[in-house]
Parts: sequence; structure tokens; C-alpha cells
Amino acid sequence: MKILISEPGDYSKEALAIYQEVGDVFAEKKLSRGELLAGVKDADILVIRLEHKIDKEILDAAEDLKIIACPTTGLDHIDMKEAGKHGVQVASLKGETEFLNTITATAELSWGLFLALIRHIPDAYESVKKENWDRDSFKGIELRGKTLGIIGFGRLGKIIAQYGNAFFMNVVAYDPYVNQEEIERGAAESAIFEELLSRADFISVHVPLDEETVDLIGEREFKMMKESAYLVNTSRGKIINESALLNALKAKKIAGAGLDVMAEETAGGEFLKGNLLLEYTKSHNNLIIVPHIGGATYDSMKNTEIFIAEKVKKIL
Repeated sequence: MKILISEPGDYSKEALAIYQEVGDVFAEKKLSRGELLAGVKDADILVIRLEHKIDKEILDAAEDLKIIACPTTGLDHIDMKEAGKHGVQVASLKGETEFLNTITATAELSWGLFLALIRHIPDAYESVKKENWDRDSFKGIELRGKTLGIIGFGRLGKIIAQYGNAFFMNVVAYDPYVNQEEIERGAAESAIFEELLSRADFISVHVPLDEETVDLIGEREFKMMKESAYLVNTSRGKIINESALLNALKAKKIAGAGLDVMAEETAGGEFLKGNLLLEYTKSHNNLIIVPHIGGATYDSMKNTEIFIAEKVKKIL
């Protein structure tokens, strides 16, 4: 049985050992798309991260493929319908609530983005590197006493609520699939969507990408927000309409935003060429974009890779 790992860099030794128990592991180097197309032809199991879009072309080339293993909750980089047509099972972290409760990396990044924005950490750091020592240029605001609005009160939303309470914030949450009692048990006040947008000083997005959440936040929603509001998205890029976000920032409809995800992410960052949000960052300091690093900690990657390897072993 051939097990092909498309992005083996820093891959968990424990996870590799599990795969080696069930087949021949091919994990020599990070694969280009062309190399992936060639290598997947006789692979039984394909182990991926987020580098590649697994689409019809790749699935058509994968004549023997039985399982795609991916240590993520979001699966928008995999054509799930096409995988189903090919009889390929996808082993992921989606729905693995008990295990995922131990993984806090993405929530921690969300909080870091808020702090980086309101305390001007990137700019202050760059200023000191130029041998400046001028704290008055980087006056920020505090979290204490402000209102934190959480969109999506699943695993990550609940963790963010804990952070908000630890920082003495007023926490409100919206999730149409979670009842008021559960939200209140999570130490947050339940609010309808429009109310949350208008009340929150800080808005953190934690919903999956599906037909209901594409462009969940667009021109209409930005008009409801405070001009002093900060928005952070570590979920999926298409949840926020990027044109609407750019317009809101330019018109000062919101104070700032932090993004770990973009609408059209591709390997190597080719999509960034000419991207208007990226261009905006070159002349403004109230938008921070980072390259989908929410889950990229040694701790979380090791643990999720081991979990998925064990899951694949059980499937077999």
C-alpha cells in the first residue's frame, strides 16, 4: 500500500511511524502540483495539509486512491463531491469535538491579532529596529470593559469567550445553531446577528465555510458596525467579502482588521499578486494579514497529524 505525503516538512515522527505500520510511505519532499499529479497515480492514501487544491484533475489521476488524510477542520481545499464520486474517503478533523477541545492554536492567533492591532505591535517593532524610541507614536486601547462579539459559538468561539472574560470584557455571541442556554453556559450573552454587529468593539469570526456563510459579512454588515470596531477572521476567507472589507477600511467604517485567511488562497501566494487588500497594507497599518498560520504550531501540528494517522489506521 502506497502512502503519499505531499507536504512532509517537519512531519510528526510519531505519525510517520503509524503510517509505516500500514504501508510504504513516500515523504521525500514537498511536492509541486505536477509532482503530486504524477505521484498520486498509484497512491492508496494521500496525506495533505493546505498547500494543494484537491480537485477533479488530481482525483481523476488517482486511480487507486482510497483515503485522503487531512489534519484540518476546514475542507474547502478538497472537492468533496468529486471525492465522493471517486469513492475516496476523507479523514479529517471535522466533527472530532472531543479531540479538538485540546487544540487552541487558532483561538490564540485570533487573540494575538486583536492585540497586535490595538497595541500597534508590528509598527512599534519596526520603529525600534530603525533605532527610534517613541512610545507616544503607538498609543493603543485596552480590551477591559469593551464588548467582544463572537460569530459562531462552537469550539473556537467558546475558547474566545474564555479569553474575553479573562480580559474583563463584555462577551456576546451569535450562533443560529446553538441555543441561548448553551451560549450562557459558555459565559457569553446571546445576541442576534445584527445586534452583535452594532454593539461589538471587537468581532471574532468562527464559523465554517458553507453556502450560508459565503459573504456572511459584506457591505450591509459593515455599515452596522461601530467605526471603532476591529474585526478578526481566522476561519475561511470567503466568509468576509474582501471588496466590502476594503471599502469599509478606506471609508473608516471600521477601525481595523486582522486576517489569517483569504478568499482565493493558492500554493506559493500567486493569488496575492495585485490583491487589493495586500496593496492596502503597504500604505496603512490597520490591516494585518498573515498566511493561514492559525493551526501552525509545533504542538497542534504534531498532535493533529498523530490523530489523523491513527484515524486512517482504524479505517483500514
